[in-house]
Amino acid sequence: MSHKIAIIYGTRPEFLKVFPVINQFHLQNKDILIVNTGQHDDLLSNMEESFDIKPDFRLSVQSLDFTNSNLIAKLINSLSDLIHKENITKIVAQGDTFTVLASSIVAFLEKRKFYHIEAGLRTSDIRLPFPEEYNRRVVSLGSDVNFAPTTLSQNNLLKEGIPSDKILLTGNTIVDMIQYILDKENIKIEYQNKVFITAHRRENIGKPLQEISQSIKELAIENPNIIFEWALHPNPNTRKIILDVFQNEKPENLIFTEPLPYLETIRKMATAKLIISDSGGIQEEAPSLKKRILILREETERPEVLDCNCGILVGHDLQKIKSEFYKIWDDEKEFMFKADKNPFGDGKASELILKALLQ
Repeated sequence: MSHKIAIIYGTRPEFLKVFPVINQFHLQNKDILIVNTGQHDDLLSNMEESFDIKPDFRLSVQSLDFTNSNLIAKLINSLSDLIHKENITKIVAQGDTFTVLASSIVAFLEKRKFYHIEAGLRTSDIRLPFPEEYNRRVVSLGSDVNFAPTTLSQNNLLKEGIPSDKILLTGNTIVDMIQYILDKENIKIEYQNKVFITAHRRENIGKPLQEISQSIKELAIENPNIIFEWALHPNPNTRKIILDVFQNEKPENLIFTEPLPYLETIRKMATAKLIISDSGGIQEEAPSLKKRILILREETERPEVLDCNCGILVGHDLQKIKSEFYKIWDDEKEFMFKADKNPFGDGKASELILKALLQ
């Protein structure tokens, strides 16, 4: 029986993880349907253009008036219609978004095969991060194959009773992506007198983000010779909290930018001496870029980045952020991340995933 395979994504982070798989299909002249649900819009379209990807279908499911439940309902309806119309038999999705949750639900209910890229990430609290932790736990239950990015992720799935024959250890496709970009764009890893910063997660919105902003403000004032470059998130609530802290005084060496194209983000991180962020994706990218990262979260579902001493959990504690910064900044043994083995793989994940999908 021939299978029609669809790879489904709806956000920029998802695209980054599935592009290497799409690229493998194209390199080997294999057919695949590309579906963009439109959960994110402008940022994702720019990303697709940067990598010369044209989806076969754009579903445009998002609306500013939607609740989370509305969005999931629209995703399920749209994906169900598409799967039946195109007779899709294998569905591939990555991560922990509502697009992934809806794709897995439709696949399960319509008896189609579902393949989950980056399966098995876990925290100790189903509401942290919200709603991602819930999404990925539910998705694992109905997946025909869980592509685990690390041994720890694989073990998480086994502990939850997922059969071993439904788990394949692949590594993380973000390593494939970083290697592709560094080679294609000829980007060199340097350690310039710069810090790259992002902060956007739901759990930090409010007082935590105020404390984070205050810590960066104090570090910038205390270190006028260091450039602090903060790429703002498009969320207006996030931006307002951050910018309000700097309303009366913004150090000249602190630079706010609009959301950056992905290639530019990689260039910024590749040349910075240190990264400060609450982004899960950046935690995975840091080891490939040989950078230490201060993680602005209380817990991470990527403990591998802690185990290899690439990342340090600092949460939103002003004093901890500053003290860890000073421990690292002037010591080459500290700010240069060196490891014999990348905890997130060897850059061959997309090849293993392609092989499994074609079986």
